[in-house]
Amino acid sequence: MKNKISIIFVDIDWTIFDHSKNPSEFDFVSIEKLNELHESGTKIFIYTARPYHSVEQIHLFDYLKPDGMILSNGGLIIYKDEILYGSWFDTKVFEDFCNLALSLHVNVEGIRPYNAFLIAPEDDAVHSLFIDYPEDVPPVEDFHNQKVIGAALFAPKELDDIIRPTLPDKMFYFRYHDFGVDVAPLPHDKGEAIKFVLKKLLINKDEAMAIGDDFADISMFKQVKYSVAMENGREEVKKSASFITDTVSNHGVKKILDKLS
Repeated sequence: MKNKISIIFVDIDWTIFDHSKNPSEFDFVSIEKLNELHESGTKIFIYTARPYHSVEQIHLFDYLKPDGMILSNGGLIIYKDEILYGSWFDTKVFEDFCNLALSLHVNVEGIRPYNAFLIAPEDDAVHSLFIDYPEDVPPVEDFHNQKVIGAALFAPKELDDIIRPTLPDKMFYFRYHDFGVDVAPLPHDKGEAIKFVLKKLLINKDEAMAIGDDFADISMFKQVKYSVAMENGREEVKKSASFITDTVSNHGVKKILDKLS
């Protein structure tokens, strides 16, 4: 090997999942390379803003079986089917949040480690988001006494100034869609999650690689020796990386792995 890389952390969207295609599709050339390295002993971790059920529903596991996953931007860490870390919502805070949402006639998705639920029947906002992010619409369940790691709020931007101030200090509130907001009990950090994994698995950062494209990926670059930004990524991300590879459409992940591993 050109470099001793014992573990690779790889993002999904716009890294090995190409949204420029219609419909979106995986970069199977890069996934084949990841599988090749995995078979030779390199640990592969997926890290993503998506929760587990979202990763499952885009059928990633049909093509790649990673050793572990950093999900919900670091809110949940799974290694070999064991939950190593979870950032849990306070039950009372989550219930109050859901009650406020219902009073404003908007919906919430409660996110458990492996699945999710809605607190009310599907509405136009939910429908709009799931058109842009195709997934199975979860069932409606009672939101009381639920153990969740995060939530998705289906609400228009004009409600941000009403809802956000009601949440406790340091609560993560990130709008990613006209009708979609990620809400979590703490500001999740991919970098801290990678640091946690490396310590748990006794792997030195000099043997670690991370590949991504968006703002949340910047924090992880400080925790690994080999930090890689996709050419299709944000400029701030490319400036923070040690290497820039090609776009997802041009198999950027495979190209950087061919070069460095």
